[in-house]
Amino acid sequence: MIRESTSRRATPRYLEIADIIQSEIEEGMYRLDDRLPSEAQLCGRFRENRYTIRQALNILLHTGVIRSNQGKGHFVCEKPLDIQYTITPSTRYSNVIAHLGCTPLAKLLRQEQLPAPETVAKALQLSTDEEVYRLEILRFADSVPLTWNVTWLPVKRFPGLLQHTAALGSLYAMLEQMYGVKLHRIWSTFQATYPTAMEASHLHISANTNLLHIESLMRDDDHQLVEYTSAKYRGDLCRVSIQFEPNHI
Repeated sequence: MIRESTSRRATPRYLEIADIIQSEIEEGMYRLDDRLPSEAQLCGRFRENRYTIRQALNILLHTGVIRSNQGKGHFVCEKPLDIQYTITPSTRYSNVIAHLGCTPLAKLLRQEQLPAPETVAKALQLSTDEEVYRLEILRFADSVPLTWNVTWLPVKRFPGLLQHTAALGSLYAMLEQMYGVKLHRIWSTFQATYPTAMEASHLHISANTNLLHIESLMRDDDHQLVEYTSAKYRGDLCRVSIQFEPNHI
């Protein structure tokens, strides 16, 4: 039998193998804590070399489908998180995650103050010489990294903000407590994308994992633009829906 060359395949062979194994797990062929066949057995079954099989298994490891026990093999994990994240005009990440029965956590990776980049200045209606804060935040649900956020806030609206971010929990709760500002969503845009190498590393995913990229603009009670955020959600663990306010006619 003539095998199709790897270079002509639309999908790499290791991804095909990972999809097959994951489908078998979802269909109940392997149950929770079951040991998968050894690498040698999988090599024989799929007629592939050990490197390709390891690539397939690594995909399943990164997406939380299986776990590896040193010297014992690979085992089926519990079902990964299935976060149903609903966006409303007043959505708060920590409230949504807690309502779903998970523990929210935010880790501030980087913060800085700088002149507003052109895209940020345009979104927040600032001049390009106005200063903004840039916060790089990794958010978790039950200790699982779920979303990578880059948030921009005007310095003139939140003076001294970087002095209050050391123990960052809920950013919105902190803004309300320290500055008396409640944020309301004006719009959000949605786009499917793939992670950068740094994002993949922090989110514990492979470079082939889909992300849902959501950009949002927020205002305060006085209708002043106060936050522009770029958030990338793990597509393998999270479903995002939009809830429209009731139409009072």
